[in-house]
Amino acid sequence: MCCFLRTLVCLVLIPAVLPATAADESEQISADTLRDDQLAVSGRYDRFERLLSQMADILGHDDPERAELLRRALSKGREQAISSQLSQIAEDLIQNNLGRALEEQDEVLQSLASLLQLLQSEDRRSELEKERERLNSLLKDVSNTLSQQKSARASTQNSGAPSSSARQQQEAIDRANSILDEIEIHDGQQEDAIDGESTDGTQPNADSPADSESGTESEDSPGTSPSDLDQNSPDSEGGKPDRGHGELNENSESDSQHNQPSKDPAESSESNPGQTEPIADGKSRDSDSNASGPQQSKKQSGRSQSKSQSPQPSSQGQESDTPKTPGKDEISSARQFMREALEQLQKQLQDEAIEKQDGAIEELQKAIEELREKLLQLREEEKEMILASLEARFQRMLSMQTQIYDDTVDLSSTPVDEWLDTMFARSREVAQQQAELQVECERTLGLLKEDGTSVSIVLAVENISNDMQTIAVRLRQSKVGTLTQRLEADNIEALKELIEATQREMQEMHDHESPPQQAQSGNQQKPPLVQLMAEIKILRSLQLRINRRTQRTDQLISEQSEDERSDLFEQLAELTARQQRLVQSVEELAERLVR
Repeated sequence: MCCFLRTLVCLVLIPAVLPATAADESEQISADTLRDDQLAVSGRYDRFERLLSQMADILGHDDPERAELLRRALSKGREQAISSQLSQIAEDLIQNNLGRALEEQDEVLQSLASLLQLLQSEDRRSELEKERERLNSLLKDVSNTLSQQKSARASTQNSGAPSSSARQQQEAIDRANSILDEIEIHDGQQEDAIDGESTDGTQPNADSPADSESGTESEDSPGTSPSDLDQNSPDSEGGKPDRGHGELNENSESDSQHNQPSKDPAESSESNPGQTEPIADGKSRDSDSNASGPQQSKKQSGRSQSKSQSPQPSSQGQESDTPKTPGKDEISSARQFMREALEQLQKQLQDEAIEKQDGAIEELQKAIEELREKLLQLREEEKEMILASLEARFQRMLSMQTQIYDDTVDLSSTPVDEWLDTMFARSREVAQQQAELQVECERTLGLLKEDGTSVSIVLAVENISNDMQTIAVRLRQSKVGTLTQRLEADNIEALKELIEATQREMQEMHDHESPPQQAQSGNQQKPPLVQLMAEIKILRSLQLRINRRTQRTDQLISEQSEDERSDLFEQLAELTARQQRLVQSVEELAERLVR
């Protein structure tokens, strides 16, 4: 569904820039035409908002998480006043105020891009988590390979017969082969997926005779669709570069890697340590890399064939768009050093073998550093998405809790003895709203527990959820007095503090773009969702809130009747449990710091 929503946003986003662009390219277009085109874009966006609202209502029961995402996107678009901006651009165009229209279009494009990012955030978070798991596993394998290579190097240095270390060196080569085979499969699948999306996006529209007759005129038309734009791009069928040239380069690179003739080992290592090189037992690099069987060769051949059939962009653009696992080149270079070291070991050349082994160790260390850096980048992106999602959820809960508090105060202005049936019904309705809000709070708590890196925020949300449940029960019993209002006010205060904490953390992430350094371990650990000082501040706030509520409860016990006192005693029991959970959270945070 997110792909469908992305298409809808793009249909709104792409035409938004075309009227002004067309004005720059053709002076014959009138201001009325520009305004009409811009109004059409505005109408598209209005329909898009209605569709979001309808889909959120449809998914409300079956997929509440997705429905909440759509509602957040809808609220974000309204907060940024995208619809009003699009209408204002139309007015600027009719008044021939093109400079202001261009500035406003830039702002609208940024707003639409942020809206698209929000709609993609759910799927993107899942992709990030899977990629982190893969890279963590890869980091562990590379670290084990590094340890094995160091062991082979130590054996070579301490052994009187260098050839006795050949078995350990071969085991390290086998590990590197296995790692590179997995990387090749993954990168090939990613590349095939991108090629498939590119092919779908550049498919010519055979059913449109107007395109074939008008040629490139549709490129200048303000009503051009995204598919028409793709047809006129350099990578499309009509503007593709020489396929034979691109195919020749592709096959040449493949041949140079798998069919390179034998060279002198020293010359090969000086020119390119990662290039194909036969080893002493007569087996080429091609035979080693294809040890997994003919399936790997068949898969690589299929990918090469699909590349040759697709349009070839410039080499610079292809390098930036082609997915590649970080550290792949370094691991490949390390494997070549290992093979050359094995050759020297079989020739009983100890010093030369140690030199090659040192080169392999250095390349593996570089690969580990690249993997760690990539893991940190993925975590920072994941953190930003989680914090943005948390802020939106807290904002929505704050708005609803504030409304419930106002309704409670309004109900309490009339003594319960004087209530009419409509007021009792209103109290039950507010109780139902509070119960629904508590469900939303539980979902937020699940998101935090799934991340598993924050201690204080989890505890704060747990406390808010418990209070919401208590408030809902009291409202069903038509208890709208001081205790209920105090609980609601505490929730409002707690939500405001959480919003400030998430906003402050996101601001610090933007101010300090370089990620924090992590411990040098084989398995990369998740950096925390919020920094240590933020955790401590939230825990301190929770302790102060317990203190204040204890004092208020003690004061209310002496003022309330016997019926109200039983509720207050229950509150004291809850405060006791809350204090114990706070102590446990502090101890858990301390243990994490020690680890």
